[in-house]
Amino acid sequence: MTTTITASSPAWLTDLRAHGAEMGAALPLPISRAERPWKYYDAVANLDLALYTASESDPVELSTPAGVEAATLLNASDELRALAELHLGKSVPVNRSKFTALHYSHLAGAVVVSAAANTEQPEAVRITRDYGDADGSLATPHTLIVTGANARISVIEDFRSGDGELLVLPVVELVPGPGSTIRYTVIHRWGENTRVFSEQRTITERDSTVNSLAVAVGGAVVKSHIESSLEGRGSASELLALTYGYSDQHIDFYTVQDHIGPDTRSDLLFKAALTDEARAVYYGMTRVGLGAKNADANQENRNLILSDGAKADSDPVLEILTNDVIRVSHGATAGPVDRDSLFYLQARGIPYEAAEQMLVQAFLGQVIDRIPDIALRDEVAGLLGIEPNGEEVILTQK
Repeated sequence: MTTTITASSPAWLTDLRAHGAEMGAALPLPISRAERPWKYYDAVANLDLALYTASESDPVELSTPAGVEAATLLNASDELRALAELHLGKSVPVNRSKFTALHYSHLAGAVVVSAAANTEQPEAVRITRDYGDADGSLATPHTLIVTGANARISVIEDFRSGDGELLVLPVVELVPGPGSTIRYTVIHRWGENTRVFSEQRTITERDSTVNSLAVAVGGAVVKSHIESSLEGRGSASELLALTYGYSDQHIDFYTVQDHIGPDTRSDLLFKAALTDEARAVYYGMTRVGLGAKNADANQENRNLILSDGAKADSDPVLEILTNDVIRVSHGATAGPVDRDSLFYLQARGIPYEAAEQMLVQAFLGQVIDRIPDIALRDEVAGLLGIEPNGEEVILTQK
């Protein structure tokens, strides 16, 4: 693969791409299970990057409410370009991995979203990226969200693709200003031959909050690294994820909740329902540093196994360097639907399949109910095969 750098690119972007190309050539693929994020997936060693051609553009559709500014880097205003120069590539650096280096070397689809100080916009910015049936392509979508002090913003990013062989290396950088809140939702509804290796990272300022939701319902491989670096005093992170795995999908989340500043809070709840021969992996690290006094952290991963061939690996980890904490807890489960509950429903005349579907809905609903946007809540429920209005209980096999 070659890097395309246009003469019209600003100097900082040209330098960033050149640095990405240099590091992409120098760094190896992460093929060792000894590397923590790749403990449960080493098939990347067989990935032949020469089979993919980097796209020089990215299919982006934007829906932006009043009071929020969003644009692709190519069409951005001077103010958005200045924000991009200041922040792009800082939260997720070029040398984080070979995949991030390749991302920056072929950077083509950057979207910059900005909310000014004291802006409160309940309506979400919607970013839709539909790659269709692109075959043999490498896509490098980038999303940068920056808010001013005390702003409130919601962004929904919807990824789609068809049946073609596609390699996608997304990067998401969230930069909440002091006292502000970013609510970010990503929907992975990829085609069955799409492989995704994504990076998402937040670096907080004082009293800021990030609420992140990942929904994975498609793709051959979706491996997502999500990190909250809680640097600002009193800042908070809520990480949620929902997976409905089918066929032979591999859905893999690696998370880091890094408590750095004092009085920080984090909460994580990842749930997966798996059928056929799907596999879900959760490997999460909650780290409490020496300066993170009064940290309050919770980490939960729950998996529901709906077939003999499905599999879930759950590996929550705590690293606590100070004893001055409010709470640091973690938990993980994997198993079939509760047999006593199933028997209880059947004893009241509910057929086995409908009873199982009801229990799956209740299991996933714990995360769905935490989505404040009603329209998004219904959309997510529909993607998971749950009747949004709750009057009928239907979990469809994809």
